Amino acid sequence: MADYYDRHAVTFIATTRDVDMSDARGRFLAVVPSRSDGPARILDAGSGSGRDALAFRVLGHVVRAFDASPAMVAATQSHAAVPTRLMQFEDFAWEHSFEGIWACASLLHVAYADLPGVVDRLAAHLVPNGALYLSFKRGTGERVKDGRRFTDMMAESLAALLNRSGVFGEPDIWESRDCRPDRASEVWVNAVVVKR
Repeated sequence: MADYYDRHAVTFIATTRDVDMSDARGRFLAVVPSRSDGPARILDAGSGSGRDALAFRVLGHVVRAFDASPAMVAATQSHAAVPTRLMQFEDFAWEHSFEGIWACASLLHVAYADLPGVVDRLAAHLVPNGALYLSFKRGTGERVKDGRRFTDMMAESLAALLNRSGVFGEPDIWESRDCRPDRASEVWVNAVVVKR
């Protein structure tokens, strides 16, 4: 999977870096809890081009990031100027918790069978009342396209995945159109959920 992003880094960055994700970021930030001793800590999980990591940093948050692709790690570090680690979701671990974890169009590359464990691992790194954002392409099942594996979700299956963890409140789930001009027909299923 990382090989695809390494080979197509220039094109991927050019087509994703300027996509307007402000609506989803706003819904997420509205429920990210504040800290009494400093700015909220946000993890960009699967940071890609660094677009959202930069947006969160500019807003004054303490941002950290990771990606499975060396090219995307470099892109995030250069564009967003935030510490970024080379890591896969399946191996995710961090030395501290976060007020928010942002997984925009990244968990969709995790195999369906591995998603519950990955979501549990992310949840374990959220503070109480911490927020998680995640998004998937609308659909059912798993597929391979251009050498990349995708796990698609419907609103119901995403709600079931989040409820299975047993640590989140009621998820805020909505659908949105792809913001890229050539992908307007694609629909995304988004969710923001808060840890109890």
